[in-house]
Amino acid sequence: MYAKVRRWGNGLALRVHKKDLESAGVGEGDVVQVELIRLRESGRLDLRSLPVFEDEDPRASVRHDRYLYG
Repeated sequence: MYAKVRRWGNGLALRVHKKDLESAGVGEGDVVQVELIRLRESGRLDLRSLPVFEDEDPRASVRHDRYLYG
């Protein structure tokens, strides 16, 4: 699930869709643990964590699924 940080009064808040909360069995007043992972910084995607594949075979890009799925 993805959530966007928005201004709420003098602070910031994460808004979560009702259907996502219902599917997780979470309701108002429940205490939950949240792990924050920043996806984008300054509107740019961080691709440093993506794997880099090198293959001398020019057809490797056509068969990329063998790298991803074995």
